Amino acid sequence: MKKLILATLVGVFLLQSCKKDQANDTQDQDVSQAEAKSVISSDATTDDIIDMVDIYAADDNTTRQGEDANKSFAHPQLPSCVTQTIVRNGASATITWEFDANGCLMPNGNTYRGTVTINRTFDMANHSMSGAVAFDQFYVNDIHVEGGFDYVRVRDNGNGHPQSTNNFDFTVTFPNGDVAQRAGTRVREMIEGYDTPRRDDDVFLVNGNSHMQFRNGVVVDAVIVTPLRREIPCRYFVSGTINITKNGRTAILDFGQGTCDNEATLTLPNGTVRIIHL
Repeated sequence: MKKLILATLVGVFLLQSCKKDQANDTQDQDVSQAEAKSVISSDATTDDIIDMVDIYAADDNTTRQGEDANKSFAHPQLPSCVTQTIVRNGASATITWEFDANGCLMPNGNTYRGTVTINRTFDMANHSMSGAVAFDQFYVNDIHVEGGFDYVRVRDNGNGHPQSTNNFDFTVTFPNGDVAQRAGTRVREMIEGYDTPRRDDDVFLVNGNSHMQFRNGVVVDAVIVTPLRREIPCRYFVSGTINITKNGRTAILDFGQGTCDNEATLTLPNGTVRIIHL
């Protein structure tokens, strides 16, 4: 009788251990909170860089509109901790920004250091601009960004809004040493504020996708399902959803319903909800 009870207990223990191992295996297959935060951080960094080029390197006729199509808006000034060099050649130009080696605090609240080189060409007849951006020892808030992106910017995307389409290929090194290769496409549509010279009323909707591979071999694909809403006074996306897929299993990252806060939710395939602090 004792042997039977012992055998039963051993069987129950092994069954529970097996179930626990299966649960752990499933958990390892899902997007982790750390991986989701890396996607968010990379998304925010990408958006900040594109926004910086939109603000300081674009032409008025490709970014903002007025009652008069030829109305000119004053360009914002770069902070004194940035050295800007511009070499013009007709409708084209090469712009170099050298940020202070100790860090340059930008109006968006982020600190940059390193060098950014922008090649741009205007098509004034169509109110568009195209070009490429490259980085050299460039950091955003201690996140090292290597690589670059090319872009096309138009004043009217057919909806009456300015829009930029950006194809990027970055290597991102996070402060904790994690490294990720990230490539994809990002489309930023300016839906509010394009008819004023102010920045604090600017609102963007962001669409796109990315493929991200970490140094440990983990691969995640991110697709924006509901456009991410970026209101310039807020440093975070205030709404929108991203589907993040890892090992064929898709989690949903949700930025909320319009409140400016530092939280998002990650819903795993089994329905488990995690809070992500941005």
